[in-house]
Amino acid sequence: MRTRVKLHPFSTISYRKQPRPAATFDANIIQVQARCADAGGDLIAIGLLPAIFVEGISQGALTRQLTSSEARDYYGGRPGQVYRVLLRVDEDKRFHCRLCAVDADEGGWKHAKDTLRHLKRDHFGLGDLCDHWSVPLLWIYLMGLKAYASHMLVVRSRTVQAN
Repeated sequence: MRTRVKLHPFSTISYRKQPRPAATFDANIIQVQARCADAGGDLIAIGLLPAIFVEGISQGALTRQLTSSEARDYYGGRPGQVYRVLLRVDEDKRFHCRLCAVDADEGGWKHAKDTLRHLKRDHFGLGDLCDHWSVPLLWIYLMGLKAYASHMLVVRSRTVQAN
C-alpha cells in the first residue's frame, strides 16, 4: 500500500545537493588533461596546463603571478595570478571554470579567488585535509572546563616559547 504525501499549497520540495568526491592527486599532467577533456572542459584551457605546471602540479604553481609574456599571451596583458587564465566571466560578471563542462558549475562564483578551492579540489587533487579539529579555548572555558582550559594555555605557552 502506498501512502500519499499531502503538501501545503505554498510548500516547495528542495533536494539537498550531494557533494562530489574530490579528485585524486595525479602528478602526471597528461592524465590530468585527459581527465578534464573527458569531463567536457574547454580544450584551449586544458592545453594551457603544461605551461602552468612546468615544475609539477602544486598550489604554488597555480597561484604564482603571471610573467609579462604569459600575461600578454593568455590574459590580455593584464597582471594577475595564473589560475585566472582557467576562468571565464559571464554576462553577470560571475566566474566559471573552463576545465569543467559548460554550465557544470551552475551559478559560478562572485569572486575569482573563490574558484581557487574548486580548482585545487575538483581538478588537481590539492584539497586541504584537516586531521585535527580543535575547540577554541574560550568555548571550553565557558563550558565550565576551566582546569582543562588553563592546562591547554600552559601547554600552548610552552610550545610557543620552544619555537
